[in-house]
Amino acid sequence: MFILCPKGSWLQCLDILELSERQDLLRFQWHTLKLYCAVCALGNNRVAHALCSHVDQAQLLYAMESAELPGPLRAGYYDLLLAMHLDAAQRARASMSTEFIIPMTDATKAITLFPDGGRAPGPPGVGPSACLRPQPHFAEPCFILADGAGRAPLSPGIPLGTLGTRAIRMLAEAVAGGGPHTRDPVGGSVEFQLVPVLKLVSALLAVGALGDADVRRVLRMIEPRLFGDTRRDAPEHEEEEEEEEEARRKAIEAGEMEEEEEEKERKEEEEEEALEEGLLRMKLPESVKLEVRGLSPG
Repeated sequence: MFILCPKGSWLQCLDILELSERQDLLRFQWHTLKLYCAVCALGNNRVAHALCSHVDQAQLLYAMESAELPGPLRAGYYDLLLAMHLDAAQRARASMSTEFIIPMTDATKAITLFPDGGRAPGPPGVGPSACLRPQPHFAEPCFILADGAGRAPLSPGIPLGTLGTRAIRMLAEAVAGGGPHTRDPVGGSVEFQLVPVLKLVSALLAVGALGDADVRRVLRMIEPRLFGDTRRDAPEHEEEEEEEEEARRKAIEAGEMEEEEEEKERKEEEEEEALEEGLLRMKLPESVKLEVRGLSPG
């Protein structure tokens, strides 16, 4: 990623990673991102679509995973992603968070107290559910709207599945890396490493973009001793583990799952099982604690 900075009568092109050595330009770029967030706030989707020509999906996804990006820019790009793509859907869902009307459908009637068949209580926000909160809807990014087209009713679209996968993976890496004991955290500090990712995870939870497996992973990273998968040690669930392993083996033989993907999933599961200290037991800055406190399944 490069930025163009006016310098006299010509433009200077700089690599965005060089801004860590130019604090004045870093502050200018950070304030520019904050300005972008402000102008597309409160459902100003027309401006959000126009901003997609300045900061597209490829730039946002790169900024999400870049480990060398300076902390203020990392936080600014995350905030811009939320303001452009997820803020409208998040506020629409939050407006009905206190609504207790349950739609009586066949799917609702099929919900039981213990969906897994056992008598042990499950983690919160996991399992089949039904509500009247609106589902997120998006439109294709349109940089220029015709004069008679009016305002853009929907936010510009972005792949929620990709966002969820990357956010969960980066949160798992941050938690497994030791939290405050990390020598060189992403963004230069634990605050810049965790706060943006937690904001994104919170927004994805609010719009209902994370599945049950993702919610379980987030809960285990918060407190593995409380939300850890204790079923693996129970003898009645050994057959289920064997069935899952057999299903994976058949999927690899059928070509539906690559061996590299299967090995990657296995490593992630082993890292989560080996996790002994979650976010609640780490010594973290107050800003990180506030974001952890705000996490709640949608």
